[in-house]
Amino acid sequence: MSSSPAGFRNILASLKHRDYAIYTYTHFPGLIFMWAQRIGVGWLAWELTHSPSWLGLIAMADLLPAVFLAPVAGAVADRMSVIKLLLISEAFLVVYAIILWLLTLTGLIDIWILFAFSIVLGCNHPFGNAGRANVTPLIVPQAILGPAIALNSICFNVARSAGPAVAGGLIAATNSVNWLFFLFGAGEAVLVIGILFFRTQAQPRQRQGGGVKGMINDVRAGFGYVLTHAGIGPILLLLIFGAITSRPSNELLPGFADQIFARGAEGLGWLGAAVGIGGILGSVWLAWRGGIAGLADVVVFNTFVMGIGLIGFGVSSNFWLALLFLGIVGWSLNVAGVGTQTLLQWSVDPAMRGRVMSIFMLIFRGVPALGALLIGLAAEFFGLQWAVVAAGAICATGCIWAYRRRAAMTEHLERPGGTAEGGNKTSAN
Repeated sequence: MSSSPAGFRNILASLKHRDYAIYTYTHFPGLIFMWAQRIGVGWLAWELTHSPSWLGLIAMADLLPAVFLAPVAGAVADRMSVIKLLLISEAFLVVYAIILWLLTLTGLIDIWILFAFSIVLGCNHPFGNAGRANVTPLIVPQAILGPAIALNSICFNVARSAGPAVAGGLIAATNSVNWLFFLFGAGEAVLVIGILFFRTQAQPRQRQGGGVKGMINDVRAGFGYVLTHAGIGPILLLLIFGAITSRPSNELLPGFADQIFARGAEGLGWLGAAVGIGGILGSVWLAWRGGIAGLADVVVFNTFVMGIGLIGFGVSSNFWLALLFLGIVGWSLNVAGVGTQTLLQWSVDPAMRGRVMSIFMLIFRGVPALGALLIGLAAEFFGLQWAVVAAGAICATGCIWAYRRRAAMTEHLERPGGTAEGGNKTSAN
């Protein structure tokens, strides 16, 4: 990760590792249909209620369980085979998607059932995320970990762009969302099959046993490590500002497509695709940039840009200008998120990796649950646009605090393996 061209070369080199290539190729279809079904869930909730509050509640139901379960999932990932954890969570998604498809196909779905299914899905997310966040370091060498994470991000954002477009087109063509859920299940089944062909034998990285008390001690140790690390703690706090404002704002896109721009499901596909295209470009830029040096500053700056982009989107009455601002939000959201993840993977003590990355996912997925509820309620009373403008202002303001601490964050995050002062090597507990 030493130079820009090397970043691209190492992305290609990562695909020469058999298990990583299998993971990338089999994960990609599921990613596309995951984003398609997310659009489908939002559109279905809007059709059933036409309520911004319900959009926020559905998003909250999907995201909130991570607040309680992500730390546990991290401790599990540090104790058991990460590959087995990933396999179980992906198999669960196949079953979930098929059941939801059958409910919509038969017309038995209502908003409360959708809400319940969103909670169930949210309970699985922390364990699946723990598997995905920790599997890449097992199947690629440390030297190309950064480019491999960048490739993961590129795939994620290509899917984020393609998925909403697929969803919008399919909803418009069939006047239904049920096939989106079937395709989601089929895509996840492809990944399950791929995992079964892995040759890597991922053994538990921590001692077994200890029961509930041992698990609690592991969780406590993970939070203690984050809070006392002079780099990891501050950059995760900065992540909170983006997570509570930017990602929940995206959950309101069905309302914007229908109520603000009057463009229906097709417009929703365009809005979602704009975020994804911005994310793709951000991922490519990160790969071109290469290297760790200066990445903390990049994260701080792009979090600020994210807030400005949200403000621009919120005040836009022109659909095409709104797409441009959403592209900026997608770029900055992805650069800040992937940059944070890369810095964490680079600096964390390997013995704490599962727990730290699950705290990252707790913030990345759990905190938006609170934001989705608050922004959804604000949109109900003050309107969709003003709610997003306020969210953007809060996001940008949080960067002032981080800007003053960027030197310390750089010092403690841009050294490998948790060896920086304030990030001492830690035992299992």
